[in-house]
Amino acid sequence: MKNRKIELSADNRKEVIVLPINPTTVEFTEAQLNQKITLLNIGEANLKGNRGLTGTSLSSFFPSKKSPFYKHAKKKPKEYVELLKKWKTNNTVVRVIVTDMGVNMAMLIDNLTFSMNEGDEDIYYKIDLSEYRTLNVPSVKIDTKVKSNGLTERPNTAGAGNTHTVVRGDTLWAIAKKYYGNGSQYTKIYNANTDKIKNPNLIYPGQVLTIPG
Repeated sequence: MKNRKIELSADNRKEVIVLPINPTTVEFTEAQLNQKITLLNIGEANLKGNRGLTGTSLSSFFPSKKSPFYKHAKKKPKEYVELLKKWKTNNTVVRVIVTDMGVNMAMLIDNLTFSMNEGDEDIYYKIDLSEYRTLNVPSVKIDTKVKSNGLTERPNTAGAGNTHTVVRGDTLWAIAKKYYGNGSQYTKIYNANTDKIKNPNLIYPGQVLTIPG
C-alpha cells in the first residue's frame, strides 16, 4: 500500500494527475542566491543573497494495460503524457502536492522527457519543475508638478549668460522678468551693460544687451 501520494493538478483541480507509480526518491532543491566574489589581497568572499526558486525532478513510468501496476493508473500512458505536454506548452501553473513531505506549491514544467522501450507499452518519463512566483515590482510615484517658487511665470533661463536684442516696448524690468523670473533683477542687466545703457529707464530697439548668468 502506498503511503505517499504525489498529485499534479491545474486550473483548481479541473485537471489532475495522481502519479500511479511513485518515483523511488523525491528531492527538492531550495536555492539561495548568494554571490561569491574574489577580492584582491583578501581572497574569496560570499555575499548574502535572497531566496531562489525551489526545484524538483520526478522520474518514474506510466504503466500500460499489460503491466501488473496498471490497477493504480487512472489514464492510459499516452493520456498522461499528452496532458503533461499541454501544461508545459501552455505554461500552465501546476500545483504539486507530496503528502508525506508537506509539499504543496505552485510550479512550472521546465522540461519533459519521455521514452518507451521496444516491445513495452509503458512510458517512462522525467519531469523537471521549478517554483512559480509572481513578480511584484514596486511602483515609483513621480511628481510631475513644476515648482513655481511663488512665480507666476517660469523663468526662461535658456538665454541667461547670452544676449538679448531690444525690441519696441522692451524695458529692463520686463527683460529681467523674462530671463530671471523676477523684474527686480534688472540691475544685473544694467550693471553688465553700462557701456550701452546710460539711464536704466531708457533702452532703444536694436540694442544688443548682455544677459549675465
